[in-house]
Amino acid sequence: MSEQLFILKIGGRVMGNSGQLDTILDDFAQISGLKILVHGGGNKASNLSAKLGIKPQMVNGRRITDSDTLEV
Repeated sequence: MSEQLFILKIGGRVMGNSGQLDTILDDFAQISGLKILVHGGGNKASNLSAKLGIKPQMVNGRRITDSDTLEV
């Protein structure tokens, strides 16, 4: 039997909220076994896109990554 893998993705808004981030990281640290933490950078990507004249496309809170956005 293989060990279960937990994957947690933290979005850019959480990354900008130190209290919320600390709580989530403390909870994540308590998970035993295999785990992967993935962090977002959506706010920074949106800001850079805007500076480059690329309008971020969002659907239900998820970024649509076209070829221009992929370069960002």
